[in-house]
Formats: sequence, structure tokens, C-alpha cells
Amino acid sequence: MSICVNGDSHQLAAPVSVDELLQRLGIESRKVAVERNLEIVPRSCFASTALADGDRLEIVHFVGGGDAGAPAYRPADDPFEVAGRRFVSRLIVGTGKYKDFAQTRDALAASGAEIVTVAVRRVNVTDPSQPMLADFVDPKRYVYLPNTAGCFTAADAVRTLRLAREAGGWSLVKLEVLGDQKTLYPNMPETFRAMEALVKDGFQVMVYTNDDPIAARTLEDMGAVAIMPLGAPIGSG
Repeated sequence: MSICVNGDSHQLAAPVSVDELLQRLGIESRKVAVERNLEIVPRSCFASTALADGDRLEIVHFVGGGDAGAPAYRPADDPFEVAGRRFVSRLIVGTGKYKDFAQTRDALAASGAEIVTVAVRRVNVTDPSQPMLADFVDPKRYVYLPNTAGCFTAADAVRTLRLAREAGGWSLVKLEVLGDQKTLYPNMPETFRAMEALVKDGFQVMVYTNDDPIAARTLEDMGAVAIMPLGAPIGSG
């Protein structure tokens, strides 16, 4: 039988479960999320979900991604509150652009940040021994904020965040649906569609938007826990 895993064809002599496939690939099931034919497979069902000929699987995990937020640190008597949680630091730090995961870990420790943005990407099934972000940035110490960097449609953004929740259990997320590859301006119609679906699905959404106050108020009314308006083109400094 033939299946497709992260875009590559794999031949199997006999049917196997998702759990057995992960073992054969040398992938730790607790560190990944699995999607089968566009449907998420709950980790509790890995052992009981048998694969069939023609199945298409996506196996993903968290990688460094996102950009730093406002570079400010506040004392405990002026906490930052979002989605009912209180944080001492107002700094939200990205986990991409570092030399390696060790440097990421050291930079986060020095920053004092409590929230880190992370991206969801395919696991390298050809070399599962490669390090993962969670091996260096402890999700018990930091709040992972999965984001949808690189998504240009509502469907892709919602799919990405559902996989992120399955991989790590986090419902607090950063939604960004982009409309232009160069400027990375938000696509507001797609953002509204994604926002509606995510709130209905129980997510707590921090949402990237343009500088239109009417759009921001609409997103707030839809249930956003934080509004993150565009100040300047991303990467412009």
C-alpha cells in the first residue's frame, strides 16, 4: 500500500496504525500532531487509527517563528493581562531568526519574556533525530503562542491552529492572515472568516489587523482577546 507523508510517498507492506508509523519513522508521538486526509487524528487515537492505501498524512511540530512584541518590561504591580491570564512581562518574543535552538533558549531566558510565538511546520521524517524547539524551550516555563505566519487564506490559518492545539494543547493563539507576500499586510476579509471559525471552535484569539479602528472594533466584538494592529510593514524596523 502507498501513503503520502508530508508530501513524500511511502510504501508499506501491510496496513499499520498511526502510532506504528510514527515508531517506524522514529518520531516521538508526544511531540507532534497528525492530520490524516485533512482531519486531525487525536493523540489518544493514534494506536487505533489504521492507515489505508492512498492516505495523505501531515505530521507537524513547533518551530521557531514570529517577531518580538513591544520591548518593555513591567513590574508585578502593573501586570499584562490577556485572556484572563496575568503576566509580569509585556514582552512577546519570537523564536525564529536565531542561529540555533540553544541561542533561542538563552535569548528567551535573558529577555524575561513569558510568552513566545511559535510556528507549526512539518516534521523532517527523513531525519527525526533533528532537535525540536520543545527540547530547548520548555512549554511548562513559557506560554507558547502558536501563530499562522505564512497563511494567506482563512482555511489554512484555521487548519494550522487546530493542528497547533492538537500538538500542544494551547488555545491562546495569534491569528494573522496575510494578503501580500512583500508587505505582509493583512487580508481582512479572510481574517474575519478565520476569526469567526476559531472563536466558534473555542480558541482565544490575539488577532493581527490593519490600522482601521472599525475593523479592530469588529474583531473585538467577534471575541478577540487582543487586537494587534499593523504599525508599519513587517520587517521594516
